[in-house]
Amino acid sequence: MTIPTKTRHPLFLVLLASTLTACTWQARPTPEEQGPVAKIWRKSAQTRDFERFTREGTALTPDGTLELDAATARSEADPFPSHTPPNAQTPLPAGSYVFGSAASEEHTIEGGFDNVVPSFDVLTPPGTWVRLTLAARVEGQWTKDYDFGVWAFDNGTVVRHSKDRQEDERGKVFTDTLVLKKKADGLRMKVWLFSSKPGVSPRVRALTAAMTDSARKAADEPSDKRAWGTVLEVPGRSQMLYPPKGGVWCSPTSVSMILAYWGQKLGRNELVVPVPVAAEYTYDTVYDGTGNWPFNTAYGSAIGDGALHGLVARFDSFAQVERLIAEGIPVSISIAYEKGELSGSPVQRSDGHLIVVKGFTPEGDVICNDPAFPNDELVNVTYKREELLKAWDHSRRSAYVLWPSGSNLPAGALTFVQ
Repeated sequence: MTIPTKTRHPLFLVLLASTLTACTWQARPTPEEQGPVAKIWRKSAQTRDFERFTREGTALTPDGTLELDAATARSEADPFPSHTPPNAQTPLPAGSYVFGSAASEEHTIEGGFDNVVPSFDVLTPPGTWVRLTLAARVEGQWTKDYDFGVWAFDNGTVVRHSKDRQEDERGKVFTDTLVLKKKADGLRMKVWLFSSKPGVSPRVRALTAAMTDSARKAADEPSDKRAWGTVLEVPGRSQMLYPPKGGVWCSPTSVSMILAYWGQKLGRNELVVPVPVAAEYTYDTVYDGTGNWPFNTAYGSAIGDGALHGLVARFDSFAQVERLIAEGIPVSISIAYEKGELSGSPVQRSDGHLIVVKGFTPEGDVICNDPAFPNDELVNVTYKREELLKAWDHSRRSAYVLWPSGSNLPAGALTFVQ
């Protein structure tokens, strides 16, 4: 049995190619090169970061979130001619909706990056949607604003989709990931808010960029062993119960398991959703699948009127994941492996697959829910730590993290840039 894997295959090949070097000799690392490889840029309402954004047609609410400003939101033709209603061929006409934007400061990233995945924590009531653009500074020059498509919680107003065919001399977007041809040292992000209903606005709670330098490999951080012997009660779910499409539903299935965990823990039944519902609400029409990473975390952080925060993360080690597990926060990681590389896996190989990490054995191996097993009762599996770490490397150790709104992630779980 194999799982169709078109959802992450192109990105895997690019990431693999980016690790090849022309020679074996390397200069002594600079202090910056000795620091963390994975970095997280995050701006949120919780820390009042949007007060420093340049706003056009948008305003801040008392709790610091971004929303449309009814007095200054624009109604002329917007820069994105692809806001198409469901079951329609032509975009919404100009004047049938209003929009505004908010742009971050230009942020210098010490050590640089050449690979970045943006994500967003937003609430989009019916009739509203958002777009996200991101630019990087390479050799003193800013790239164009790469477009990461349209997000809406449901497809009732516009079709949820990524932006296809974005490549130039500086980089290329693979659905949800910007791969640069040279290392960047700066980042800026812009969010666009839209509404077709008077008095109704999206609310932007946080924007995130998970960055890494693909020329480097993270040093192995020793474990503090706090989470060894801890297993979180994450309900098991199999993607394979939903033919014919379930074979490529590893991402929404993993999200649905984490949502069910939080639904039980927080007493929020609305977070407990069937796998097909999670697949419906993460489907990207351009990508033609449910594997768009930021769409999955956006769904997880929007359901239940924002009961959870969410982001796509990059990690340097399992020691960081252990800090989350120790605080009761499960993580979904993206892996790939060849035959014989992941002992006990339900399929011989995969070009890209999402599983949930829910704990660690007393010896430090990793206890997971792997949705590729044939039924819910069998998804619980323990993988050898080093084998799973190698499988995780394919995605630059990318992961989904969801945690309760209003709370903070534990110290040392992620490396946030200031």
